[in-house]
Amino acid sequence: MIGFKALTRPASRSWRCWRCSFSTSPAIGNVETGPPPLLAQLRTDMKEALKAKDKMRLNVLRGILTETTSLEKESKGIKTNKQLYKLLQRRRNASSNAAKEFQAASRQDLTEKENEQIAILQGYLDGFAITPADEVVGAVQATIQELEVEGVTPKRDKVRARLFRPNGALEGKILDEALVEKTINLMVHEVSPSKPSPMQA
Repeated sequence: MIGFKALTRPASRSWRCWRCSFSTSPAIGNVETGPPPLLAQLRTDMKEALKAKDKMRLNVLRGILTETTSLEKESKGIKTNKQLYKLLQRRRNASSNAAKEFQAASRQDLTEKENEQIAILQGYLDGFAITPADEVVGAVQATIQELEVEGVTPKRDKVRARLFRPNGALEGKILDEALVEKTINLMVHEVSPSKPSPMQA
């Protein structure tokens, strides 16, 4: 479980970390109990950013909440922790890519701006509980064994589909997706069909 870290913010400003409201609770994890509470907290944080005249944080929070509102209008509202995590992660990655482009173009001012946004977004992302590596390994191993008992060859696509199907071992969980893929690739040994030699063709 990833622990909470202090949000990156200017030392001269007073800022109430959104995690303080959850100080006696575990990090946001995989148990869904209705709309993620962080959505309401984001709105509170935006009001505080407005009062504190923290323009950067205000812009970041407005961007997040504008996107969630837009998704709701399209009947794709944020209803789970995983959906909210992915939205924040996508916005952080977009800022990361932009920062690299500005850095390559020697635009230090814009690079710093993107890095500030990344720090704010990462602060919220760090509040989520990522499924531990040992749980991922156990889920993949159990799924492979389950398929073998059923007489199904555990190919990568079949293992992946079984893991993420409704009620699957990893369905709905917040994950390090690169770790999941690496684990599947290491544990599933597919034999590629051999090509016929010229003499056999």
